[in-house]
Amino acid sequence: MLSTLRENLAPRHLGLAGLCMLAWAFIALFRYDNYGIEETAALDMLLNWSIVHQIASPVAFFGVPDLRAILFVPLDLHWVGSLIAAKVYTMFFLFGTALLLYNRGESQHGSEASMIATALLLIAPITLMQTDAIGVGVFLLWAFAVAAIFDDLMHASERTAPSWLFLQMLMCAFAVSLHPMGLALPIVVIWHWVREPVERKKAHRMIAAIVAATVIMLLLRWGWYGMDAATANPLNVLADALLGSPLLHVANSWGMGLIIADLGIAAIIATLLIKKLDIDSTSLMLILASAIGALHADHAWVLIYWATTLYLGVPLLIKLNERLGWRGIAGQRGGVLVVVMALVILSTMAAKNTYATRQMELKSDTDQVIAVLEREAAAAPLDQFLAASQWPARTLLVTRRDVLPLPPTSPDTKDFEAKIKGITHLAFNPQQEAMHALARNMAALSHKYETIALMPGGVVVKIKQGGSADKPHHAASD
Repeated sequence: MLSTLRENLAPRHLGLAGLCMLAWAFIALFRYDNYGIEETAALDMLLNWSIVHQIASPVAFFGVPDLRAILFVPLDLHWVGSLIAAKVYTMFFLFGTALLLYNRGESQHGSEASMIATALLLIAPITLMQTDAIGVGVFLLWAFAVAAIFDDLMHASERTAPSWLFLQMLMCAFAVSLHPMGLALPIVVIWHWVREPVERKKAHRMIAAIVAATVIMLLLRWGWYGMDAATANPLNVLADALLGSPLLHVANSWGMGLIIADLGIAAIIATLLIKKLDIDSTSLMLILASAIGALHADHAWVLIYWATTLYLGVPLLIKLNERLGWRGIAGQRGGVLVVVMALVILSTMAAKNTYATRQMELKSDTDQVIAVLEREAAAAPLDQFLAASQWPARTLLVTRRDVLPLPPTSPDTKDFEAKIKGITHLAFNPQQEAMHALARNMAALSHKYETIALMPGGVVVKIKQGGSADKPHHAASD
């Protein structure tokens, strides 16, 4: 019987079984409320839901969405309004990306190193966090892996303008729409075609097409509306790669962040010294994206940086262990096993704490501000609630009421008062420099608006009873 199982059970079957078990773990650890979603992801889903249900919604005023809205179309046609379906959908993209990265790593470094790196990436706390938040990092990794395949197909094609060209243009526009790190994709593609010594005509067309797609998307998404705010100290947010959600550990965790940063930098420098310019496109995209993302340190950057550290560092660690070790498995793989076990233990502890977070319904500072608006919306009649929020898509998702973006500020108090006519609540973070002018405007209207919540994540201001604001007109946004 055992021999029959060995003959019919291929390694890929065990891999798929492992992914099924991991999917069960992910679903068990997901949040099942409307909190914790990235602003741009909430905007993409709300836009699709409004179109599918043909609902008049203020979501059109929130800004230009990223191109994830296109990927969410098949999802929203069948499971419109379901956040858990969107999270599972994102999880499938993650698993598909992991398989693509494994295949690419196997061709470059062998199956052992690629398998270890892929497994450590999938169980990392930052991977669960980004999947649960329907985060940019998962889709950026997918874009890098797919773009590398398209680039290979373009080089292999005999035509000067094959159909892969248009798909590569779309992939470049997609990556750039998500995050500044997405610029790594067109830069690497252009770099490879600039160095193309033979097919100059094809190279010129490819470069022109990629530049056009990138410039157009930059003009549309300049400023990257809805992107998570950068952390003041990148080392603190980098620690979340292994420690998990910042709700679970002390805020000043720069020590762990420094270790991760050193490991990543060492892996990048060693790879550049060993391979010089002969680096595959996926690794080069990861390296460049890690460098760009350091200028805007958020959780999407942490996922990209951790993936870079693993896929570049694990093969180097195996080679180092072989060179310094002795004969036998303890000498050849002892150091690797110690590192892997340490990372697995940290990831398991973070997963356990994540489950506790779900049970206790802990919220981030921003989500606590949005929760105040949720309570206000539940207590107010439909015609007596119209909020303006710094996070309009997330707030609309939670409150199920009409929510507008924050109004533009004005040095003239009467002019600003006219702009917020009809708005009953405002929510924003006055500690951010961009919100200082709005805080001054609201302070000048303290006789008409009162502060009902002042929290580390922001402030909620409400019109006083008997205020002069007109009753808001509502669209059917539920």
